[in-house]
Amino acid sequence: MKEQYNNEELATQLEVFGLTSKQSKVYLAALQLGASSIQNIAQKAQVERTNAYDAIQHLIDCHLLSTVTVGKRRLFVAEPPESISKMLDEKESKLKSLLPELRSLYNLSEFKPRIKYYPGIEGYKTVYEDTLTTSNKRLFGIYSNKSIIEVLGEEYINDMVKRRVAKGIFLQTIHPRSNDLPGFWGTSGNEMREVRLAPANLDLPVVSFAYDNKVINLSSKKETFGLIIESQDMATAQLSLFQSLWQISSPISEIKIK
Repeated sequence: MKEQYNNEELATQLEVFGLTSKQSKVYLAALQLGASSIQNIAQKAQVERTNAYDAIQHLIDCHLLSTVTVGKRRLFVAEPPESISKMLDEKESKLKSLLPELRSLYNLSEFKPRIKYYPGIEGYKTVYEDTLTTSNKRLFGIYSNKSIIEVLGEEYINDMVKRRVAKGIFLQTIHPRSNDLPGFWGTSGNEMREVRLAPANLDLPVVSFAYDNKVINLSSKKETFGLIIESQDMATAQLSLFQSLWQISSPISEIKIK
């Protein structure tokens, strides 16, 4: 059944589209009255005449009201409700034209948010999914597969691998020799992955990835949260750490799996 609104509720709904409470009430009054004077519109909208005048001027600027002359009287008439959609289209078009300029200002700012914290399983998943946004199609990971699977499950991880491969993203990854799942190490074949095993007795309790200008960290199941750090310096440092560890780690082909 179609939901019905009274005028007060309609006015509240219109505020979502950028109109103030008084502007919404004035527009609804004009819709109902047809061509009318400010006095009649103000009375119908239950707002003071001064406030009604200001609201009318704004609605005219937004192309939601127009004026007509009847004899010597200047009256105001509401444009069809479809005009609201046109108004929103114009705002969206203006925003799109401004986005490149706004983005350039954002990129110059030294005080933009750079560390994002995501709690819980959904937050953990959100951070892990961000690895699929890499623009240079390269991921560098240091982690235990067991840590991720304990939180998200095998089915989700297998699907994640398929989506990564479909996007053409190559993964270099370093795993611990113990407390991991060798069956999920994979190869550099169909899964676009090259794996090495860290030196013995090196514990890797936290999952980390470096890509583009980002570093992400995923906690253990005990804490279950994710972090995204957006910083070129941090990404460069993490990649240097990865490369150093990669040099002293062993290809899985050289390891005898028991």
